[in-house]
Order: sequence, then structure tokens, then C-alpha cells
Amino acid sequence: MIEYIRGIIEDIGPDHVIIDFMGIGIKIFVPFSTMKELPPKGNITKLYTYLYVREDGFQIFGFKRKEELELFEKLLSVSGVGPKGALSILSVVPIESFIKAVNSGDYKILTAAPGIGKKTAERIILELKDKVPKEVVVPKENSLLNEALEALLALGYTKSEAIYALSDVNCESVEQAVKEALKKLAK
Repeated sequence: MIEYIRGIIEDIGPDHVIIDFMGIGIKIFVPFSTMKELPPKGNITKLYTYLYVREDGFQIFGFKRKEELELFEKLLSVSGVGPKGALSILSVVPIESFIKAVNSGDYKILTAAPGIGKKTAERIILELKDKVPKEVVVPKENSLLNEALEALLALGYTKSEAIYALSDVNCESVEQAVKEALKKLAK
């Protein structure tokens, strides 16, 4: 329903972030992996989101990378795994380690997440074995965007301006990413 939210970080909590989106403060629960990639308060960020609807209200979960969101959704499809459990796994187990664990059947890695016991970990492996890739593919996009960010900072743009300019960029090279960002900043 809500693909992503881009806005200014107003506050950062232990398991969530408050994003100011057009004057509305939205509380978004995030895993530790996303938390450590967030810029400081007052900067613009973009999070891919999942809207979880319950009887007593709504919760929004956010992720810095689409791959994390996709894995979160796969975890929710496993019987007995709710959003808090899925978030717990993503906070403790990196995507690459998760995929290796599922493909090798190593449930012990998953039990490192709070609230995930042996039976739940085994169920996750059983139900997701055919749903995760056989190989671990580390997205090169992050290093490309980091280089483009450094280039924009070297050109004199602030970190928040550079992050905003690069938020929608999808290019194959650093040069292309910087050119697209400069076009966006020129508007």
C-alpha cells in the first residue's frame, strides 16, 4: 500500500524512527541493520515500508534496502512468525548470513535473534528453503551510491542535499549517478 516514505528524521528510538512526512510524524519500526545506516536527525531519508494491519491499529515497518523488505515479507509468510520476530531476525542476522543459513539448514544462526527458538528457526528454514536465492548476491548499489555521495560532498553539497538527490537514482556508474543527482539539485 505504501511503497516507501521519504522525509526528515525527527527522532530516533531504540527500535524505531519518527519521520516528518509533510508535517505528519510517522513512527516506523526498523531493524538494527537499517538503524545503523540512517543519517543523523534533521536529515532526509527514504525507507521502503510494510504496513501491518491489526485489530488494534496499524504499524509501519521500514527498511533501507528493498532486499530487507522482501525478506521481511517472506518471514511473515512463515507460520508463527510475526512482524516483531521478523524484525528481530533482520536486526541480528545480516541478509547474506540468513540466506546461507536457510540454504545450509543451519538453524542455530537464526536462534541468535531474541524470541526465535529452535522450532521456529527450523520452521523458517523448512518453509523458506525454496523461496530464497541459492546464491548470496551483495548489491553493488550501496558502494556506488556511497561513492556518488562522497563526490557530491566534495562538490560542496550538504549531506542532506546529497542524500535527497541520490534517493531515486538508479544508475550503473558513479558518473551517471552524480549527473542524475546534479540535475535533481539544479531544479
